[in-house]
Order: sequence, then structure tokens, then C-alpha cells
Amino acid sequence: MLWLLKLTSPLVLVIREGKVSLAKGRLPGGTIQQVQDVLSDAGVTSGTIHADGAGRFRFSYHIPGELHQRLRNVLVSL
Repeated sequence: MLWLLKLTSPLVLVIREGKVSLAKGRLPGGTIQQVQDVLSDAGVTSGTIHADGAGRFRFSYHIPGELHQRLRNVLVSL
């Protein structure tokens, strides 16, 4: 199912070794750093975030549920 998300999502963020990178799509400057700050504060070192283009986000199991809303707020405030 994740391979389908990666193909159809207009925005894909990948977290590896605590670093956030943009695998697909575009974000305004500073947004990746804000996402990285939220994740690093919580100790998240790996995972993925997929956006569907309609304001919905899917988070890999590596990202705790209590961070989902904070990350949505950062990503939607573009």
C-alpha cells in the first residue's frame, strides 16, 4: 500500500537518521526545518509523511500519533 501512496501522493517527506528530506513535491523554505524540529524534539529518526493533495496526511507508524496534529499544522500553514 505504501508504494501506491508514493506514486499517487503529490507530497512525500522521508525521515532518515533524523533528517527530513523531500522525496516528492515542493514546500516553502523553512517548512522542512520546522517539520524536522517537531520530529527531533520527539526523538523520531525515521518514517514517512504522505499528503494526498486534499489536506489529508498519512504518517508511517514510526511517527507517534501525538505528533500528527502538530505536523499537520506545520504542513497546512503553507
